[in-house]
Amino acid sequence: MPTESKDRGAKGSMSPLRRLVPIVGTIGLLGYLASSTDLQAVADAVRHASVSGVITVLVIATIATWVGDSACLAWLISRNLAGRGNPQGTSMRQLLAIKAGSYVLNIINYNAATLGMAYLVAKRRKVSFIEATAALSVLSYIDLLALALLVTTGLQVAPEVLGVLPGLVDRLIGLVTIVFTLGVGILLVIQSPLKWGPLDRLRAWSLIRPLAAMNPLDMGVGVAMRASFVMLYVAANYAMMLCFGMTPALGPMLVIVPVLTVVGVVPLSISGIGTTQLLMRTLYAPFVSDGRDPTPVIDAWSTVLIFGFILVRLVVAIPYLRTLMSELNQRESPHQQDPQSQK
Repeated sequence: MPTESKDRGAKGSMSPLRRLVPIVGTIGLLGYLASSTDLQAVADAVRHASVSGVITVLVIATIATWVGDSACLAWLISRNLAGRGNPQGTSMRQLLAIKAGSYVLNIINYNAATLGMAYLVAKRRKVSFIEATAALSVLSYIDLLALALLVTTGLQVAPEVLGVLPGLVDRLIGLVTIVFTLGVGILLVIQSPLKWGPLDRLRAWSLIRPLAAMNPLDMGVGVAMRASFVMLYVAANYAMMLCFGMTPALGPMLVIVPVLTVVGVVPLSISGIGTTQLLMRTLYAPFVSDGRDPTPVIDAWSTVLIFGFILVRLVVAIPYLRTLMSELNQRESPHQQDPQSQK
């Protein structure tokens, strides 16, 4: 793949419209949230929250999810790019820096953050941008399986969640089921021992090779790892609710957090601000059981949680930004490219 094409793929992945939509969406959603809540009650909820508890939860949760996500990436790349390029370019230490830097792009758009990471993985691993993107895309597939597993488990523990937003939850579960079924079918075909010329050529494509390199055991391990990773967010949400005097329940959160995770990835706002908060008002209302109006309390909790995560993640990213931005702006020399990855 030509260097200029790779640069355009990583740096020009977002059109002006795509950059504008999250900004406009965030402004509109925040405006609606502010106009539809009791701002004084929101301020009171923030004022009565445990400041030390909030700071502790944000710091511990940010570090835990940063290290956990980087470890998942290191494991994934060691599997689906095994024998490809330079393994030293994607060590745990390298990926900690790349993941930290991605937090800046993630503020604007989740997909931009993924493409930015793929570009740096391609440069450091010395494989093509397409193959690096495909390798990281496998993680999205595994995430979907992990989210489906948690939702299914949560519905067994707390089936009453379906009654809160039955239409939305049913549609999301239906979508996850369809994608899961198709994904498993494709995976079984690609990873089957069947020897057939067209299928062998398909497995060798840069876009498919990382998925074909994962065996069923790897996928099972990956699902367990990512489900555990999502549980870190469940724990962070749970602990933060306690700081605001809420009474969270673990069973429903096994359903709610994965659903909100899926909604938050939709690029309608910055970092899911507004889109997830609207759903939180309804889904988390039962967790405010002390007689207070649930909406302002949930608005206060969610605002501190979301903006707190953004702020602490930016602090984590700062030490790495200068080096990463310099690397992103460098053109890769022709000898760095992996000839095998051009297929």
